[in-house]
Amino acid sequence: MMQNTDHVRSKKAISVPKKYYSVHGFICAEKAMQNNSMRKSKKMYTVYNRKKWKIVAGVCAALMSLTTFSVLASSYSVGYTVKVDDTVVGTVETKNEYYQVVDQVKTEVKDISNQEFEVEGEETFSVELVKRDEFTKKEEMAENIKSTSKEMVSAYGISYDGTLLAALPSEEEANEVLETYLLEQIGDNQNMTAEFAGTAAVAETLVLQESVKTAEDVLDMLRAGKTISHTGAEGETIESIAAVYGVTAEDVAFDVPQKSKDVFGKTLTIYTKEPLLSVKTVEHVNGENAIAFETVSTEDATLYRGRTVIDTKGVEGTRYVESYITKIDGVITEEVVLRDEVTKQPTTQMQRVGTKEPPKSVGTGTFLMPTNGTLTSKFGRRWGRNHQGIDVAAKTGTPIYAADNGIVTEAKYKNNGYGNFLSIDHGNGYVTYYAHCSELLVSDGDVVAKGDLIGRVGNTGRSTGPHLHFEIRENGTAKDPLSLVK
Repeated sequence: MMQNTDHVRSKKAISVPKKYYSVHGFICAEKAMQNNSMRKSKKMYTVYNRKKWKIVAGVCAALMSLTTFSVLASSYSVGYTVKVDDTVVGTVETKNEYYQVVDQVKTEVKDISNQEFEVEGEETFSVELVKRDEFTKKEEMAENIKSTSKEMVSAYGISYDGTLLAALPSEEEANEVLETYLLEQIGDNQNMTAEFAGTAAVAETLVLQESVKTAEDVLDMLRAGKTISHTGAEGETIESIAAVYGVTAEDVAFDVPQKSKDVFGKTLTIYTKEPLLSVKTVEHVNGENAIAFETVSTEDATLYRGRTVIDTKGVEGTRYVESYITKIDGVITEEVVLRDEVTKQPTTQMQRVGTKEPPKSVGTGTFLMPTNGTLTSKFGRRWGRNHQGIDVAAKTGTPIYAADNGIVTEAKYKNNGYGNFLSIDHGNGYVTYYAHCSELLVSDGDVVAKGDLIGRVGNTGRSTGPHLHFEIRENGTAKDPLSLVK
């Protein structure tokens, strides 16, 4: 007897398509099982998916744990809470960070008080899980470390670019010191402004009591600038030490009552003249400035070497300049020019430079008549007094020549009646005088040879007409020129 195959197929579990493995498929499958033809498969399907959801739930839990760990790792870090005795001074990532801050505090205290600092109490480190943005800042930890010492007092510190320079009793005094220092850099210049080139700040801080100074003491320290300590070695002197540091002996001080050559073992303070507070100034400059003239020199074989004759005198020009000049500690760093205009061109100086071999400065002992003209007055008594030379009348501008080799000792106008006057020392006891000149062609110190052109006849001083008054003196005594002229 044949079985009903349709009935046999209805006894089998219904297969669930793969799409029902998804959440959406699970919902659809639940609805399908409401059909009587699928009731038998419901039990098998439910068992299957319970296993699946246990796996999914496990995976989700693992993912959530991993996510939580990632969040913790990015926000927290293992660090140390540091205590001195029972006082928390901060939290750090490494112990070395704490010791670095301690060293900074020691240096700071030493620099402004010349005293040693040591942490008072037992230092302990406990491991903590700390938010990354909650580690203690170095500045805060430094103050906490200083607070562990009973020797510390509260004051207001002046710092520059993070370095503590001085401490004062009040914030007002500290700010006044900075303001006064800036004003001193400007002086009375109404066209200048000043500000600190770096960061100058005033903040409350802890320092040793002896570090707290008066405003005047702090100003004196700032004016003096940076210093360097130096211990004198054997054989050193103040001068040799000053030379090493590029300063003067006055910039070296040491701990003895009087300056001494023996500085061995002494502690010296070298004032480097470098500022503790660097200042930037901006000055508005406007006005006329000089333009230097050029000089053109040509060689002249008729002039003695070392002698220069100016044919056209140089004249400075002028230019109007308006600009803003920026300086840092007195050194120009920038200049912004608003206007630069030449208002007067300079005049080039034209001059001749001698190349002729200079003569001997010692005279020959014999003299020539220094000019051509008419003898109008001799040596000796004249008008009731001694005439100490001779007068030779000639036209104004007639050449005057050196009577012998020698050195010009005077070339100027004299108010004693000589007018334009020349004197030549011949190096052998003789000196010659040339008076009433219209023009002097040599200068003090010039070496001249016998017969060199030195001036021109004139009518200057106490004179009744153009002439040359000529004298010869031997060891200070006037001699008759006519007896010596050959």
